Amino acid sequence: MISRVANSCFWLTRYIERLDTWSRLLDVTSGFSLDVDLVGGGRWRPLIIIVGQEEDFLERFGEAAVEDGEVVQRYLVWDDANPYSIYSSASAVRENARTIREEISVEMWEAVNEFWLWLNSRSAKRLFDREREAFYQRICSQCMMFYGICYSTMLHEDPYTFITLGRAVERVGQSARLIDLRHHALQEGEEDGASPIDAAQWISILRSCSAYDPFFKRASSVMSGTAVAQFMIFDRAFPRSILHNLDRVRVFLARLRNTNPEDQEHRSPSWEALESFRGSLLQMDIEDIQSVGLHETLTWIVEETARLCDAIHIEYLEPSEESLHARLARNARRSAAEQPSGAASIPSSEA
Repeated sequence: MISRVANSCFWLTRYIERLDTWSRLLDVTSGFSLDVDLVGGGRWRPLIIIVGQEEDFLERFGEAAVEDGEVVQRYLVWDDANPYSIYSSASAVRENARTIREEISVEMWEAVNEFWLWLNSRSAKRLFDREREAFYQRICSQCMMFYGICYSTMLHEDPYTFITLGRAVERVGQSARLIDLRHHALQEGEEDGASPIDAAQWISILRSCSAYDPFFKRASSVMSGTAVAQFMIFDRAFPRSILHNLDRVRVFLARLRNTNPEDQEHRSPSWEALESFRGSLLQMDIEDIQSVGLHETLTWIVEETARLCDAIHIEYLEPSEESLHARLARNARRSAAEQPSGAASIPSSEA
C-alpha cells in the first residue's frame, strides 16, 4: 500500500483516540470539580498542561481564565484554533477517513460522517449547554461504536494493521499523560500523600481511563497513587495500560515486517525504537519508577513515544528519498539473486 494511505489509516485512529480521551477526561473533571473543593490551579489547569497548550491558552485568555471551567471546556471542545480540541480532532478524523474511503468499509465512513454532521448541528450545541455529561458520553459512545464497526466490517489486512497501530501508539502517550495529571494538580508545597482529596484525584484518573472497574477487580488493588500507577503502566491485561499497548505495537510492527520480507534483512528504525523503549520499561518495576520519580518516568515515556512515532513515519508513512532509493536497490538485488541461473538477462537498453 502507498505511504499516503498508510499515513491516513495511522492518524485516523490517533485522532479518534484523542476524541475519546478528552471527552472522558472533561466529563470526569466536570464532576470532580463539583464534588471536591480544590483551591488554586488544581482543577482545570492540568488539562491545559497535558495537551501542551498552556502557553497558547494563557496568551489568548489570560491567567484568570485557567480556573474558569466554562472557558477551559469551550477551548478544549469547540476551539478550532486549538489543534487538540475535540472539534479539531473530529475534523481530522473525517478528513483522514475521506481520503481512504476506498480502504475502509461503507459503515465506517457513515459512522464518521454522521458524527461530524451531528457535532456541527444545533442539537450538539444545545446538548453541550444543557446536559454536559450527556454530550461527553455521546462522543465516547461514538468512538467505541467506530472501533466495533472497524473490527467487524474491515478486511484485516495492511490498512487495518495501520489503523490498529495508530490506536495503540496513541494510547501509550495518552495514558502516560493522564497518569501524570496528579503531578500537575499538586500545588506548590503540597505532598503526594494519602489524603481523601488525593484518593479522589487518583479515582478520577482511573475513571478518565475507563480503568475504575478493572483496577478494583485485581484482588491486590488498594487505592493509592502507587497502585494506580503500577496498574496503568504494567498490567498487560488492561487494554489502556502502557505495557499492553507496547505489546500490541510490537505485534503490529512484526506483522508489517512479515508482509515486507526485505524489512527482515535491513535495519528497521521503528522496530529498533520500539525494542529499546519496551525493553527499558520491562526492566523496571514500580520501585524503580518511584526512585527515579513518577513524573520523570512518565515524561520519558511520552518522549520515547514521540521518537517511536517519528521512526514509524520515516519507515512507513513519509519515507525520505534516500530510504526509497535504498529500498529500490534492495529489491533489485533480491530480484537478481532470485533469477534462475539459466535465464537470459534483459539487455539494459530494452529494460
